Amino acid sequence: MSVLTKSLHPDEKYKAGKLGSNMMKAGLGIAVVFGAISIVLGAMHGDHWKRFLHAYVIGWSFIVSIALGMMWLVLMHHLVRQRWSTVVRRIAEAMSQAFPIIFIAGLGFVIPVVAGYKDLYYWAHPDAKVAALNHTLQHKLGWLSPGFWAIRYVAYGIVLTGMAAYFAKKSREQDESGDPNISTRLRVVSGPAMIVYALITCMIAFDILMSIAPKWYSTIYGVGFWGGGCIAAFAALGLIVLWLQRSGRLVHSINDEHYHDIGKWIFSFTFFWAYTAFSQFMLQWYGNMPEETVWYKYRMFGEWQWVSIAILVGYWAFPFVFLMSRWTKRIVPSLVFFAVWQLLFTWLNLYWNVMPSYDWEVTFHESTKLVSGPLMGNISHHHVGLTAVDFTVWIALVGVFLVGVGKNLYGNLIPVKDPTLGMSLAHEQL
Repeated sequence: MSVLTKSLHPDEKYKAGKLGSNMMKAGLGIAVVFGAISIVLGAMHGDHWKRFLHAYVIGWSFIVSIALGMMWLVLMHHLVRQRWSTVVRRIAEAMSQAFPIIFIAGLGFVIPVVAGYKDLYYWAHPDAKVAALNHTLQHKLGWLSPGFWAIRYVAYGIVLTGMAAYFAKKSREQDESGDPNISTRLRVVSGPAMIVYALITCMIAFDILMSIAPKWYSTIYGVGFWGGGCIAAFAALGLIVLWLQRSGRLVHSINDEHYHDIGKWIFSFTFFWAYTAFSQFMLQWYGNMPEETVWYKYRMFGEWQWVSIAILVGYWAFPFVFLMSRWTKRIVPSLVFFAVWQLLFTWLNLYWNVMPSYDWEVTFHESTKLVSGPLMGNISHHHVGLTAVDFTVWIALVGVFLVGVGKNLYGNLIPVKDPTLGMSLAHEQL
């Protein structure tokens, strides 16, 4: 670094003003309009809301993964005493504080399951107990019971909401008192908080996404979900920072050096996601156990193979090659393009994780209809089948996320009395 520290620019605008309320209004409008459209489309689909609820799980997983990614940034910032991220930490805190409204929105698919809806998660279907007789689900149905599953969901929401609120509250307290010991206290707390965070993140991935195909399992699945969520989180952070600067805020505090770091994290997690995805694929395919390889069987052949190829190229190869350059991360329009690109492919990746399990096999045994569940039967019977409701539900839930972020985007947009602020303002790439 050529300069070790720098003072806040005297002309800097760092008060949120009405930006947060404007974001809330925009998000609420998006959520209401697209939510209403989604309900109409879901009713017209004629499948007892099955497509609607599958799309809901995908959209909800998308927004919760972004909040989880920003919660990780907040924890990591304090844990390792990061300097570059001080100027964007308040924005990350606002994004992580969207947890309450995100988990309330998630009740849109949790309540139907608890109330007896049986066409979203196969483990909630009465025929799953019959399938358990062949030992495939025998040891899972106790854990995957609607009541216990819902209790865990509520617990995840409470713990994550509490963690996000605590770190944000202490951060704002420091704006008032200027007490440097608050930074030390947050660093101490961030250690055990990171462990709790890691466990909850993996459990959310297991309970909400992996259990869509309950006969399949992967111990690295939660890590892959987290990696994809961090791609989307840093992409969303870059877009929100740019939006704030376009409003005249933080124009002197956040510069190309900070955008470069945001781009580096998008690049890093793009590679990390590919690493975990390949690790899961390689180990399961090499192990050649039917209960593991079946998950890839329906994604590597038939219609889904084209989505698999699109994700391999679009989610990893293309952004990896171009984000490797220093300048694609420092030129803001280029970074914006890749941020939007990776957000779109994060959603497609979640779609690829969930929707192959949409079609359930139905068999007849002695004139008795038996639902055998997802990832069974002829591969040609499993279709990609993108529909309008897949997109409208996603957009509606993005609106919910914007409401959650806007609600917490108030007051100072940077921690003005953080001891590391001067070093963050003077941050330069090596």
